[in-house]
Amino acid sequence: MLARKPGSTPVDSQPPLTAQRADGRTGLNLLVEEATRQFAVCNSCRYCEGLCAVFPALERRTVLEAADVSQLSNLCHDCRACYDACMYTAPHEFAINLPVALTAVRLEDYRRFVWPVKVPRLLAGRTGVFSGAIAVAALLVGIAVSNVGWSGLVASHETAASPYQLVPYGVLVGLMAAALLFSVIVGIDAWRRYWGATAHAASAPHSGSIGRAVWDALILRYLRGGGGKCFYPEDNQPSGARRGLHLLVVGGFGLCVVSTIAAAIQQDIAGEQPPYPWLSVPVISGTIGGIGLLVGCAGLLMLKARSSGVTSVAQMTVKDYGLLTALTFLALSGLAVLLTRSTAAFGIVLLIHLAAVILAFASAPYSKLIHAVFRLAALIRDHAERA
Repeated sequence: MLARKPGSTPVDSQPPLTAQRADGRTGLNLLVEEATRQFAVCNSCRYCEGLCAVFPALERRTVLEAADVSQLSNLCHDCRACYDACMYTAPHEFAINLPVALTAVRLEDYRRFVWPVKVPRLLAGRTGVFSGAIAVAALLVGIAVSNVGWSGLVASHETAASPYQLVPYGVLVGLMAAALLFSVIVGIDAWRRYWGATAHAASAPHSGSIGRAVWDALILRYLRGGGGKCFYPEDNQPSGARRGLHLLVVGGFGLCVVSTIAAAIQQDIAGEQPPYPWLSVPVISGTIGGIGLLVGCAGLLMLKARSSGVTSVAQMTVKDYGLLTALTFLALSGLAVLLTRSTAAFGIVLLIHLAAVILAFASAPYSKLIHAVFRLAALIRDHAERA
């Protein structure tokens, strides 16, 4: 059973942290205090210990500090099975709602561990992202016009056109690499900050824990809710749709990466310049990946629109919508580039897609995509703790 720190308030007399207060703007201390209160009830009950990795990890702890709450919160995959199984949810006086409490902590972790704390204006919010997209698109249009002129930008093509006719190879690679490098550096720094904040002498990672954590992340093992399904979008109705659609998004994104790597091999090693024929690895994998990404994101957006507000936190919901909408646009614009590469629309469509990709790379650490960094780190630490 969890021990209370000296001077702390008894569990049954602490006021519950409501969804309205747990919106990401509540102080970290209050979030940790509320999560600890709820975990104390959970550790006494242990009815949910077989649902996911959070509850066995909770049992390994006797006193919860902020670092422990952060680790447990990021280990949570928000399957919401614990809420469905819990007998102490509202209107019970304990008012247990772990999905809300842990989501609020994750939001605070995204804020305090991702540098800089104040997100660059061009990468923050709908207005900022829109301004950033306009700025990047204007830059690409300027490069293209200086290279082929306005007439060349909307010229028709008898055969599929190459993107390098509009934006030189070196310039395009430089822009993409700069945006991606920035995102990678911020992501690595976020990992370092999180890992240092949750460090424990007995939980050093090893190759086995890393391999098992990566596998658990790829198959979304803990999105099954202790079985084959999670309780989403309805709190009382299990469904495998969310996990299936999530896997479709991950698989589609992976195939798009394969397409990029295959194109680089054909171009830089085999010496074959784009555009590539329909029956080629870059085009086939990119097309299938784009369709999978589009279908997966569209399905998740539909589920999100129906998701229960009782177990959701508004600010995280906004992040979810933002990421899914961005990925949907990337998939749509990428497929549009493929379909218009022999038409007069190719130039405009290509520049829109490239601007979206560059902005997506640069803004990734400040979107919901950053959850992958924290969740993988939490899984690695969890497997190391078990060992």
